Amino acid sequence: MDEWVTTVKVDRETHRLIGDLAHLLGRSRKDVVRDAVLAFAAWRERMLDDGLDAAVHRIAAASQKHEMRAAAGGLDVTSAERVERSRIGAARMSPRVEAALSPAELLEHHRPEIEAAFERLGASEPRFAIDPRRYGHLAEHRVIVVDLVDPARFEKTRLQAAAFDIMAMHWFVVPAEWATPG
Repeated sequence: MDEWVTTVKVDRETHRLIGDLAHLLGRSRKDVVRDAVLAFAAWRERMLDDGLDAAVHRIAAASQKHEMRAAAGGLDVTSAERVERSRIGAARMSPRVEAALSPAELLEHHRPEIEAAFERLGASEPRFAIDPRRYGHLAEHRVIVVDLVDPARFEKTRLQAAAFDIMAMHWFVVPAEWATPG
């Protein structure tokens, strides 16, 4: 017997429908079930991708709002904004889905952990830099912009290590003051 065979139990009606469909298509029951599972998986993956695209737009809009507030001098974050920022994150996410997240989505997914770790190191309001070039980095770099409690105490290496420990990828951490006008 093939070691990769999995038995799927279905009710009589579903069993009959699979048989009728197999007969109609001139294929085996196994082929019909396999094709149906593959089609469902492809459909579900498209649904997840569409959700991720929408999430990227929400993150970009939230970051832009934050930059505008920072320029206006108002950095207070309302509870509604915190809820919006964490909407992408899920309490449980499969490793495959987490691996498919963009860096901005990954930051949002791990926001509570990042905020707690950064707060201990004297940084607050971590946010994804939409244009890393404004902070002296290449466009393809992953950059987290922070506000510093004490600008004289910028623990760049420890902040970057904390980000790596939590999100398992390298990030550059820069203070908001480093932004060039643009």
